[in-house]
Amino acid sequence: MSKIAVVTGANRGIGKEIARQLHEKEFIVIAGSRNVDKGLKAISDLNIDAEVSQLDINDEQSIVEFAGHMKKDYGRVDVLVNNAAIMGDKNMLDFDLVQMRQVLETNFWGAVTLTKYLFPLLKKSDDARLINVSSGMGDIGGMQSGGYAAYRMSKWMLNGFTMLLAGELGKNKIKVYSMCPGWVRTDMGGAGASRSVEQGADTAVWLATAENIPSGKFYRDRREVKY
Repeated sequence: MSKIAVVTGANRGIGKEIARQLHEKEFIVIAGSRNVDKGLKAISDLNIDAEVSQLDINDEQSIVEFAGHMKKDYGRVDVLVNNAAIMGDKNMLDFDLVQMRQVLETNFWGAVTLTKYLFPLLKKSDDARLINVSSGMGDIGGMQSGGYAAYRMSKWMLNGFTMLLAGELGKNKIKVYSMCPGWVRTDMGGAGASRSVEQGADTAVWLATAENIPSGKFYRDRREVKY
């Protein structure tokens, strides 16, 4: 029986590539996209059989409706990849509260809220994986480097969410991971980035498929790294 994976922000970049690689591994892929037309184009470009579903992680009602659709049509979720994110470019000393709220709302609260509403469906799986796409910019060393304050804080908080949830789950069958894709050539990372989208997506797909990976940890290039 095919496993069911939900990937947010699947209309571009790393999320789009994660969807492609999971489809190759015979997952049923539900590509969440705020803009359905862009999601449909992305899946058409990939030439894969995946469902595109409207999902705005900044809108709780959109999340509730998406969770209802997943419950009605699929009954469970085996893998949730919280990938959707936006970038902020202001320093902490700028105290750009508008940007900080926008980035935290998407990158952190969006992931937490979606996880809340899909959690009952993850519990229906025999091998559930929750994968939070984080960043080395949000580890302790990265935080101390300064710059890109909202983005760094959002990923730091996402890492904290991973640790807290995994700790409360204990030896539960639901596994929770953070992963760093590295600096990837996407709209966000820019053309000068050092890694391809295939490389950026690889660890997320490994976390979704490999056996006996310890929960609650932070991974890059299929290896555990420090928070």
